[in-house]
Amino acid sequence: MIDWDLAISTGVRFARQGPQVSLADARAVVAELRGLTAVVQQPVRDVTGLTSQGSVGPVAVVDRPGWIRANVGGFRVVLEPLAEKLSERSNVVPAAGSVVGVVGSRVTGVQAGLILAYLSSRVLGQYELFLPPGEGGVAGGNGSSSNGAGTGAPGVGRLTLVAPNIVMVERELGVEPHDFRRWVCLHEETHRVQFTSVPWLRDYVQNMMSEFLLASDLDPGAIVERLRAAAGAVAGAVRGGDGESLVEAMQT
Repeated sequence: MIDWDLAISTGVRFARQGPQVSLADARAVVAELRGLTAVVQQPVRDVTGLTSQGSVGPVAVVDRPGWIRANVGGFRVVLEPLAEKLSERSNVVPAAGSVVGVVGSRVTGVQAGLILAYLSSRVLGQYELFLPPGEGGVAGGNGSSSNGAGTGAPGVGRLTLVAPNIVMVERELGVEPHDFRRWVCLHEETHRVQFTSVPWLRDYVQNMMSEFLLASDLDPGAIVERLRAAAGAVAGAVRGGDGESLVEAMQT
């Protein structure tokens, strides 16, 4: 349905450059963010009263291409049930390897990549709940870093921080960098403790999403049209168009 490798290459190609920082400054930002993720763990647990059950999963500090690569893995996990359902509709879905199937998957791959490129410059951080089995780290790019690579397991997510976006926003707001970075880490750590402290929550969320997708009557044509609408809204937003249309497109 979607050529994910092409989505990654397209997203990385069209992702905007982050703010200009020296290599030394980039390394300092990464180190500070990684240190703050450890510092904020106890305050979050003190306030929420929640205690993680077992491993809390790795932490990754990435650049924009690293965020794109990381999210494609999660998208594949979430969308797999829908893709399997569509593949069963032999009268609707082109046969594997057919010209129509290959071209269609490449078109949607490019469109998905454009959406990822747009979003990659706006996300400060996230708790990645859905990781491919066995994946525990992110291959980052300039100024990026990760730990716990290869140590992930089903049921363990990953706290991800997008360093260039954090630097960009703190500069735009004119705030104290250390305080802003600590706030971002507190926000994302709160999400992580939610899912690592309640053993059933991750599977519950994934099952609810799968049920929603499998209950859908969407066919491949409708999905392609929605991707086209979202990609068109992204292009309009980049050109300075109406932001509301982008939100509406993403909601579908």
